[in-house]
Amino acid sequence: MPPHADQLLEERILKTAHKLWRMRGEKGLTLRAIAREAGTSTPTVYKRFRNKEALRKALAERIRLQLNEYLFGAKSLEDVCQRYLVFAQEHPHEYQLLIHSWSDVFHPDFPRPGRQWVMTQFANRFGGEPEDYSRCFFALFLLSHGAASLLSLPGDDASRAEVRRKFLEISAALIQQNQILRA
Repeated sequence: MPPHADQLLEERILKTAHKLWRMRGEKGLTLRAIAREAGTSTPTVYKRFRNKEALRKALAERIRLQLNEYLFGAKSLEDVCQRYLVFAQEHPHEYQLLIHSWSDVFHPDFPRPGRQWVMTQFANRFGGEPEDYSRCFFALFLLSHGAASLLSLPGDDASRAEVRRKFLEISAALIQQNQILRA
């Protein structure tokens, strides 16, 4: 009887890669370590992911989906901003991985459910069509990313508190004054 393929192997590899990335960041993501932790062999990992970059891309997509799910639970646009910072602070290695795959957020051929959801929240709150808020989304995203990038790095508590406070003030003002960016 031929051996049965492990149907859950790819999921196990991705879960292991996520665990190693979360603990050690880039240094922890070696195909050999992933294979060992996932209970498989390095050649088997290569059969599922042609190289480390392919694995990193799949892992970034998984983390982006987790971030979106977390953000979709927000009660307001201001809460989205708060949650974005919390995610970056609580998951600094994961956020660094997202930074390396930032172009997916802007690429017109890739699905962007987070972008669409935020623009819909703007439209629901202020009227108009979601697409009217494209520039609002990008302004908020770029502002959020700048603050989150700073907060995902080590720093003193006073500076971190100042970045967080200023970001929340500015993002709230941007949300309230969205008409200056509306298409």
